[in-house]
Amino acid sequence: MQRTIKIVPYVIAIILIAIIFAALSYFLVNTVRTQFLRRLEEESLNYASIYTHSLTKSREAYRAINDLLEERLLTASRTAALLSDQMTDEALRALAHSLSVDEIYVYNPQGVIEYSTRPEYLGWTALPGHPVYGFLVSGLDSLVEDIRKDSESDRYYKYAYKRLDGGRFVQLGINADFVQSFLSSFELQRIVDEIGSFHLVDHVCFLGPDFTVLAASKPDHLGEHVDDPAIWEALRAGESYSRINRENGEELYDIYVPVYLDGEFSGVLVVGKSTASTAAAVRLTSLLVFAGTSFVSLIVMYIMYANYRHNQELVDIAYHDSLTGLPNKAYLLEVLREWLGRRDGVSRALLFVHCRNLSQVNSVYGYEVGDRLMHDISTRLRALAQTGRLLFRFSGNRFVFLVQGYSGREELISFAEGIKAQIEEGLDPIAHHMQVGTGIVELTGVHQEPMDVLTQASVATQHLEDLPEAPCYAFFDVEMEERLRREEIIAQELLRFVADPSLNTVTLQYQPQVAVASGEVVGFEALARMHSPRLGPVSPGEFIPIAERQGLIVPLGYWVLRSACRFARRLDQLGYADRHVGVNISVIQLVQEDFGQEVGEILKEVGLEACRLQIEITESVVIEDFSDIEAKLQPLRELGVSIALDDFGTGYSALSRIEELPIDWIKIDKRFIDKILVKDEQRLIIKDLIAMCHKLGLKVVAEGVEEEKQLRYLAASGCDVIQGYLFSKPLVEEEALRKLA
Repeated sequence: MQRTIKIVPYVIAIILIAIIFAALSYFLVNTVRTQFLRRLEEESLNYASIYTHSLTKSREAYRAINDLLEERLLTASRTAALLSDQMTDEALRALAHSLSVDEIYVYNPQGVIEYSTRPEYLGWTALPGHPVYGFLVSGLDSLVEDIRKDSESDRYYKYAYKRLDGGRFVQLGINADFVQSFLSSFELQRIVDEIGSFHLVDHVCFLGPDFTVLAASKPDHLGEHVDDPAIWEALRAGESYSRINRENGEELYDIYVPVYLDGEFSGVLVVGKSTASTAAAVRLTSLLVFAGTSFVSLIVMYIMYANYRHNQELVDIAYHDSLTGLPNKAYLLEVLREWLGRRDGVSRALLFVHCRNLSQVNSVYGYEVGDRLMHDISTRLRALAQTGRLLFRFSGNRFVFLVQGYSGREELISFAEGIKAQIEEGLDPIAHHMQVGTGIVELTGVHQEPMDVLTQASVATQHLEDLPEAPCYAFFDVEMEERLRREEIIAQELLRFVADPSLNTVTLQYQPQVAVASGEVVGFEALARMHSPRLGPVSPGEFIPIAERQGLIVPLGYWVLRSACRFARRLDQLGYADRHVGVNISVIQLVQEDFGQEVGEILKEVGLEACRLQIEITESVVIEDFSDIEAKLQPLRELGVSIALDDFGTGYSALSRIEELPIDWIKIDKRFIDKILVKDEQRLIIKDLIAMCHKLGLKVVAEGVEEEKQLRYLAASGCDVIQGYLFSKPLVEEEALRKLA
């Protein structure tokens, strides 16, 4: 079973990102292409607008000039008609000059010129098909022609005709070469050629109203007919139309723009542009977009990959022990919770392996050696983690096996014995300090919470520690369950007491400390006593560890400290201001960040001088973490609180380290004092210990003094203070005060 970050969501995210970027690239490329084609269409519309404007102006100019010429010709023709009976060639020239016309011809009824301002045309005859002949036979009284090229001189003229009496008629003409030259600039072909010469388009055509090409930049397009009904429908609706055509293997983008003159559909301007440049631009854009999106995609993918790796590392840190690499407590709780939820009939059990005395190894040999030892033990235990067995490192010196599919208790016992043998086999001499015990809990349907199982396993291992000749394993049973229930009752009553000290579940007793030289009481040690409403008296050796495990020791310890300070303050008020009161402090309370500050506030609250309070810590606490404990004690010394090292002689610390500690008193453990009764005085080291402490400036208290022989030896050895049943047992407050009388 492996706790890991699932890669599937990351893969899905990467695929989605790739799709998004691909769609974005497609959108950008199409946008660029559309922009190019739209710009071409806008240019074509501009060309059509210019062309339409040109045609409109041409028509307006033509009409204006034509009207002017027509008016002049009509006026001149009426004048000429009035003077027609007096006409001679000479008279005609004079008349033409006076009327500002260029030519006057007088025709006989047969259409032959009789008189002319140009002698070379006398006698010229109008033949059928000629415009003059057309007027001759038309029967009209007068006529003004459009500008046309003269059949004889090839020059442009505008002619007017006026019929005379007797079938004769007169023709007047004005030279219109300059007019035709001006209007020719507005001709279709010339406009088309001019647009095509800009080199901004590849071809230009103009279609007539019947969609036949009337003018084109490429002559081979002349006369072609557009047969696409979609184009017809769009153009006749006044809308432009665009499409891509292929011509000689080349792709062209054609824009069809309708042209209107005076509101009438006059034709279609077709502008064609090769898509080669657009395609090149699109390819370049595609390349840039692909490069950009690929770069961004790679960055995003790298970030996601790095995030995946980082999260995986966090999972490894969260679920694995850094020293051994084994799954840790968090991992164990998840797997155990999963196992407890199964109802498949498979046998399952938890084995809680406790390697005791690690703190002693750390103190004597250093933490580096202790860590190496734990790593070596974990390596050996890995060899036992076979099919159906999962190994976890629960805490510093505790390991857990989860076992499933075993045949019976005998297999679990054999496995527990194998664990002990595996740990002890081949270990160096340092490791022989280790004592291995395994608590076993078989998982049944009654178990609901992982912590309940672990608590039961811990109780089983604790049971092994309480038995002097215990085997290396213990199954959690009914007796242990009863012990666990008792512990729960004690924990609940302590919790209620911490919330409401008036319940008096816990009280303080004070054991006097007597100066050996004078026999006077110089101080007291405050000792907590518990009386359970349900269980009766409970020893400190039972309820203090429970308070520590349940997280109640800190508030309970502060209550003890405050109560002891109040007792010391009462001593002040009774005139015993030179007596101190000692209070045992749990290591859990001592390592609190604000412990020194809390002590100072309690002293201030009670109104007690700091020198009247003595803090007692056990030697094992110092061994556990020398540097940290020293850092915690120093502020108390600076505050003025005296510090005593309790139970001295029970640990493995070097005596030389006493000098490094910020302490004032040494309290020799009762087990040393008891040896005075059974050992030869010559073999006792208590006298040497006392002498050494005095050389270091420390005072010595002997605990557990119960016999006169012990007192005599201690007095001869120079011991400062004794404490024990020889003088007094722990007393309630009023009885303790009477000891001072």
